Amino acid sequence: MNLMLKKTTMALAIGLAAAGSAVADDQVYTLATPVGAAVSTHVFNHQVGSFWDTFNFNVTGASTLSSSANNLQLSLYSLNILDIAGLSATLWDNHHPNGWNILGTFAGNNLTYSFTLPAAGDYHLDITGVANGLSGGTYAVALSALPVPEPESYALMLAGLGLMATVARRRAKTNA
Repeated sequence: MNLMLKKTTMALAIGLAAAGSAVADDQVYTLATPVGAAVSTHVFNHQVGSFWDTFNFNVTGASTLSSSANNLQLSLYSLNILDIAGLSATLWDNHHPNGWNILGTFAGNNLTYSFTLPAAGDYHLDITGVANGLSGGTYAVALSALPVPEPESYALMLAGLGLMATVARRRAKTNA
């Protein structure tokens, strides 16, 4: 029975490797709607070898961007079916290839990183790595952007806190 399982595993690995070779590399993807508070997740597949993907997106105002890139590794026993080494992303202003300023970089290590996007407009991520599984590699990118509060919002919040402090002091005096 164990020999049959090994043969089935090997057949599956060969089949996945053949299927993975049909995937195009160096992809450019443009998100159709602006990135907002809802998390936008996208999955990319690559055949064996190095790749450089571009992910174009835009935001409607100054924002705090949260993003992560995650290697979706698949192993079967000691066989590495899907894997990516050195997965990393670089955030640029403007859409590719027109970016002039690097706004930050982060590793594809399943952690979430935050960046300040100074204004409404176009941005892009350049994502690189080496797909080294039998069938190449697969990764996911997640983005969300929360608007940066306007200065008027801070002033209103401070005024509200001051009012609450005044009310609390008056209650303390009347109870004493």
